[in-house]
Parts: sequence; structure tokens; C-alpha cells
Amino acid sequence: MANGRRVSFEEAENVQRSIGGLHELSIDVSDSPVANEDIVPVPVRERSWDWWHIACLWVGMSVCIPTYMLAAGLMSSGMSYKQAIATILFGNAIVLIPMVLNAHAGTKYGIPFPVLIRTSFGISGAHIPAILRSLVACGWFGIQTWIGGFALYVMVKVAWPGIETLGGGVCKNLIGINLGQFLSFLSFWALHMIIVWAGVDSIKKVEAWAAPILIVIGIALGVWAYRSGGGLIEVLEESNHFTHPAVVALSEPSGDLRLKLDLLKDRSGKYRTEKMKVALGEDEAGAKRILSMAKETDPTNEVVLPGNAGVKYVAVELRRGSDTTVLTAKVTPASAPLGNWWLTVFLPLLTAMVGYWATLSLNIPDFTRYARSQKDQFIGQALGLPTTMTGYAFVGILATCASLIVFPDILVAAQAPWDPVQLLARFKSPVILLVSMFGLALATISTNIAANVVAPAVGFSNLWPQKITFKMGGYITGIIGIVMMPWKLLATAGSYIFTWLIGYSALLGGIAGVMIADYYLLRKTRIDLLELYRPEGKYRGFNWCGIIAFLLGVIPNVPGFLAQVDLIDKKSIPEIFNQIYTYAWFVSFFIALISYSLMARMAGVDTSTRELTPTST
Repeated sequence: MANGRRVSFEEAENVQRSIGGLHELSIDVSDSPVANEDIVPVPVRERSWDWWHIACLWVGMSVCIPTYMLAAGLMSSGMSYKQAIATILFGNAIVLIPMVLNAHAGTKYGIPFPVLIRTSFGISGAHIPAILRSLVACGWFGIQTWIGGFALYVMVKVAWPGIETLGGGVCKNLIGINLGQFLSFLSFWALHMIIVWAGVDSIKKVEAWAAPILIVIGIALGVWAYRSGGGLIEVLEESNHFTHPAVVALSEPSGDLRLKLDLLKDRSGKYRTEKMKVALGEDEAGAKRILSMAKETDPTNEVVLPGNAGVKYVAVELRRGSDTTVLTAKVTPASAPLGNWWLTVFLPLLTAMVGYWATLSLNIPDFTRYARSQKDQFIGQALGLPTTMTGYAFVGILATCASLIVFPDILVAAQAPWDPVQLLARFKSPVILLVSMFGLALATISTNIAANVVAPAVGFSNLWPQKITFKMGGYITGIIGIVMMPWKLLATAGSYIFTWLIGYSALLGGIAGVMIADYYLLRKTRIDLLELYRPEGKYRGFNWCGIIAFLLGVIPNVPGFLAQVDLIDKKSIPEIFNQIYTYAWFVSFFIALISYSLMARMAGVDTSTRELTPTST
């Protein structure tokens, strides 16, 4: 409406106005075929999120179980805790750059991600990146909901142990989990759907309420680790156990086989392992079979055995009382080159850290369209993202290292409870367990709603605006989260989390490169708001420059990805493709950014905008 009169798209001119640097439309465009009430520009008067709300959003998203466990993967790859923390901080500082850059358009024009990318991919072409982003979010939504549901299941089991045998084994035979676990998952899922039903503004309230509680829980875990472990220095010294495997088998030039074991000791210096066995085999299964016939010996950190040309694997059995633990390792030459640490360890893991929030770096406009100013969105993100991610990952390191000291049944670092649900399940106090599990459930739901529901809900809404609202998009996300059976996905893909992070970062890096090139290098942050909602306007159809640039950024990473997931043999492709894949986000981002900039200028993409409506406000 303009002055009480509905204006058609054909009649509308000079309807975009700026108030304090924030742009809005002076007419209602919600009846456009490519719009609805959930994806039209947010009026300036309704942009109420200040820096505190933005920071709380990031605290709520960052404090979650995957963040807590983040350092585990880095340290198991050979990093010290200092290197792991520095990599996490550096990776989040890098991803903060495209995060703030893409957030600028959301704040300035009050539009969500699927609408913003209409300029760079076209109104029809925008569905491609929007759906890709939505599908990644649906995968994370299901996994996070299962993690939170399992925390809920553990809480209930404290008060009612019978939930474990509820319904017999019928449910487990059908879907792979027992009925109690499935009902806990559905209950946790329902909490998400209630928030979706309450609308986008409820997310701001949930995050603002949850953030202080989550910070307190993180501090409490850190204090427990400090006190139980005997001090900060003592606790962090245990981190050395995570930087290499518990068993390393080296073939010496002399032909002997040397085993290096990292067995934990109690505070008196005595091995926790009481007896051990060692067996050799041509394969992993064969080495395990021979264990039953091996002779028991006293534990030691180094074993030298006569070499055998057919030996490829070693198996070690550790015993404490009636409990046994079996570890295996592949035999490698002692003289094998280690490779360049920066190229083989640091850069691939840095790429994974960037990939962690590569998702939100795209659809951050979904949130910053409610920000009061560019200053609020910048300060809120700078304070909330790198600090919380790094701090909570450090809490994970402290608590897990302390568990090596506190729990005597842990014989090697590989048995450490990196998952906080497993750690907290070791506490005998029902009160501590219930409070802790409540905190984990709250952390998971605050992350899941903001990071993994908003993006697909808005993306699905953009797919068919006249039929799919934000709420309907959220419900679709929820249904996909059930159908995918995330407990099975996590069971098979959990150990490949960094492969997944790097893999989809190749897709998202290409989208980010096109977005930033279009908004900053081509349009100089100037967008014609009305044209975004005109199906036959200047942004109509497909912007082939954006689509081709995106594909050019992704294609170099495809061979390396296929080799990483064992669909093709790594040796069947030139080594350069394996190297390219380890830097997937960076490769995809810069190729897409440069190629789009060149093609868009050569194609003469229309960057004109209408004059602004004068305003005295």
C-alpha cells in the first residue's frame, strides 16, 4: 500500500526509501507470486535486534555438543591442545569475514538469504543455492535432534530405568533404536516444532534466555575439571595422550617390529592396565583372532617383536579385572616420511573449521534482517562467534582431560568420554545428572532452531511462497528430520564428520564467493528492492553467470571428494586433486568470486537501481 492505495508492480516507482541507512519499501509486496509475509523486507520499525540479541544468538548456536567435541578431531590428528584451540579461533575469525559481509545486505535491506541471492542467481536460479543450503541444514537438524533426544532419554532413565525395556525389542528391530529412545527423540522434536509454531520472534527470546544458562554450565564444567584434575597444569598435561594413537606399530630397518603404546597410569605412577596380550596378523581380523592364544604379559609402553614379512596388523588386548579392551594398528615403516605438517594437518583442519559455520555465513541475513543497525550486527557477531566457539571447545578439552585423571577404568585416551553425554552419565548423583542433561538439551535446541530450522524453513518458503509459509517450511524440515532416521546416519557417518564438513564447504564456499562478488564488487551494496519481488523484472529467471561461477568453484573439488569417501581410488587421480580438496572452501570461494566478477562484467549484468523516495524520518 502507498498512502492507503494499493499500487501494482507495473505502477510502482521510487518506492524504496532509506531511514538511517536502512532501506525498506513503502508498498506492500506480499501478494507477489514470489513473496509472502515471511520473506518480504522487514520494515525498519520492526528491526529490534540489538548487539546483545545477535551475540546471544551466537552463544546459543555455538554452545552445543559438536562444539564441545570439536577439539577431539583436531588433537587426534596430531595437534596439541594449543594448536587445536588456535586453529578453532583462526578458523572462526576467517569465517566471521563472509559472515559479516553477507549480514550487511540482510541488515541494510531487511531481506532473507533466498531473496538476497536472487540478484546473483536470478529469481528462478536462487532455488539452487537455497535448496542446497536447506538440505545441509536438514541433515544437521536430524542429527542434533537425535543428540538432544538421547540426552532426554538419559535423564528419564535416571528416574525410570524401565524406559530401556519399554515395548520389548519390536521398535529396535524395525528402526534400530528402542521405543524409549524413539519417544524421547519425538518429544525433543516436538519442542522444536512448538518454537516454529510460535514464529521467528520466539527464537530471539529462546536465545536470550538460554545464553546465560549455557555460559554458566560451561563455567561449571571447567571448574569441575580444574578441581577434580588437581589444577589447570595437571589437567592440560593429559592432553598429550590425545595427540597420537594409543598403539603405533613400526617396522624397523632391522626387520624387527616395534610397538609404541600410550597406556595411562594412576597418580602413583602405576599402570592401570593389569595384564596385556599382543598378537600379529596379515589383516586386522586375523590379528584379533590370534589374541585368544597369545600369552599375557605385564603392561609396558614399548614392545619389540621379531619381524615377519606377512605381518600387516597388530592387535593389543588390555585387561583390568574382568574388563578387556582391544586396540589394533596397521604396521607402517619407521622411516616413512611424515609430510609437511602445515599442508597435511593444519590447512585441511582449518578448512574444516571454516566449513563448520560455512552454512550460517550464507543465510545469516535470515537473522540480521531484524538487526537495528550495521554496528549491532557486527559487534554482536564479533563478540558472540569466535569467543564462544573457542571457549566452549576449550571447556571440552579441560573436561575430557580431567576424565583421564578422575576415572580409573579408562586405560587409554581413546576411551575418554569426549561426548559430554557419556561424561555426565558417569556421575552418580541424580541431581547433577538431571541438571547437566537439561543444560545439554537446552544447548542443543538453541543451536538447532537457529542454525538448522530457520534456513530450510525460509528456503522451502522461497521455493513456493504462495503455498509454503515459514511455519510450513519448519514443519517440512521437521518431517525430513524424522524420515532420515538420524541415529543411523550418525552411526555410520559420525567418524567422517570432518569429511562431511570439508565436503559441503566446497558447495557453500562457491555460493559465498558468488554472493560477495555480486553484492560488493558488482553492485557496490546497491540493490533494487522492488525488483527482487517482480517475477519478470531485472532479476528474473536464471542468472547464468552466478550458476556457472558456482559450478566452476565446485568442480575442482569433486575428484578429491570422491576419493575421500572411497568411491574412487585416490591413486587413480592426479595428486593435485587430493590437495585441492583439502582446501575445498577456499578453492571454491575464490574461483567463484573471480569468475563471477569477470563473467558478470562481460555479460553486462544490469546493476541499476531506482531513485530513493525522499523521507524526513
